[in-house]
Amino acid sequence: MTSAVTKPKKETGEKTTLSREPLQGLGFPALNRMRQEFDELWNKLFHDVPAIWNAERFDLRWSFDIEDQPEAYVINAEAPGFEAGDFNVELRGDNLVLQARHEEKKKGAKDDESFSTSEFYRSMTLPPFVDAKHIDATYKNGVLQVTLPKTAEGKGRKIPVQG
Repeated sequence: MTSAVTKPKKETGEKTTLSREPLQGLGFPALNRMRQEFDELWNKLFHDVPAIWNAERFDLRWSFDIEDQPEAYVINAEAPGFEAGDFNVELRGDNLVLQARHEEKKKGAKDDESFSTSEFYRSMTLPPFVDAKHIDATYKNGVLQVTLPKTAEGKGRKIPVQG
């Protein structure tokens, strides 16, 4: 993003432009052009190309939410199109790893065969005071829910407020 500030000169009243673009005005037009082309290529790669690969555009990320409830942390990940057996939820040290993989093969007319693969991977460090032995995961109605129960210390204690 390029932005500029116009400022009048005190002596002559002419306006000069102060650019926030680091290479502009330094005699590097080729580098500026190359940067613009790279930015355009980056945008095409990550915004336009999926629409070319598949007629229906899809989001490659899951909607992901973490709630801090009194008894547990609850992770909800919207993951439509999977089955419960497609998921692999693991605890690796102090990291929680969520993975899913679904392959679908379709047979069409005249022995045409097509397949599609959906994959997801997410890893996160466990919050402090989680009872790792009682982590629970369920998949229902397109939502993966992982419950991370808190230890007694993690649940905290209520402190009365005096007035």
